[in-house]
Amino acid sequence: MTAPLSTDEATALLSSILMDPQWSVDSIADLPKDDPFGKLCYDLAEIRAHVQALSKGDLSRGSKARGFVAGSLKATEANLRHLTWQMERVAQGDYSQSVSFMGDFSKAFNKMSREMHSKAEELSRLLERYRMSTDEDILTGLLNRRTFFKLAMSELRRAKESYQDSHSALCLALADLDNFKNVNDHFGHANGDRVLQLFACRLREACRADDLCCRFGGDEFIILIPRMAKDESVEHVNRLREACSLAPISGPAAELNITASFGLSFIGESELLNTFNSVEILEHAIQIADHRLSRAKQEGRNRVCSAG
Repeated sequence: MTAPLSTDEATALLSSILMDPQWSVDSIADLPKDDPFGKLCYDLAEIRAHVQALSKGDLSRGSKARGFVAGSLKATEANLRHLTWQMERVAQGDYSQSVSFMGDFSKAFNKMSREMHSKAEELSRLLERYRMSTDEDILTGLLNRRTFFKLAMSELRRAKESYQDSHSALCLALADLDNFKNVNDHFGHANGDRVLQLFACRLREACRADDLCCRFGGDEFIILIPRMAKDESVEHVNRLREACSLAPISGPAAELNITASFGLSFIGESELLNTFNSVEILEHAIQIADHRLSRAKQEGRNRVCSAG
């Protein structure tokens, strides 16, 4: 049986447990655990080990000790585990996470979460702006040429693959605003841009969901109309023309009656089933539509030319 410790020895042992970085639990191995002083030493040793584990980031050790200090450490460990889970949620994009149980650290965490949310939203806006700049015409919001040609090639391949079953042709319409130069000359390019935006808006609203509508350049627009017979395509483009000139556009000094002329070409069996080169087919269709657009202008403007 171990002799009782003197007051000085007991004080030195307790101090060593709390203060000595080199202290080892072996120094209390001979103390009886059912003795009040021995129990105190073992509890302090357990608390010391728990604190040391927490200081190294170990949130799984736990503690067998009981009481206020041990309970506070367990609560801290539980809070840190929950905080770790919340940080993982934030890393996955859940910026709704907030902390309310750790004082100043809570403020810092919540500020970080809010700022990350703000930065993520800003990045999302920039990515959307970039996507729009790569897929859409900046002024009108219609498809730009690059995206139009990419989608048109896909549509031509789809039409070739399904032609035997559907026999549906494609129509390509090239549109040009009538006397648009006069708008720029008399009212300025800023108002000319506004006219282009409103015209594009009317054109987009009148097109079907399947139609590919693109600002081709300047005041020229191009529409690829899939899965529609030739006669129906002509009627459809005439409806587009009427919708785009239905109401005057408000100008700086007067209302502007804006109309457009359209030239059409058609892509059918001979193009889709013979030697197939989607680039050549599309370029040839544009040449034909451009020629017929010129005829529509010569014949008085504000009309659709589908032959000649």
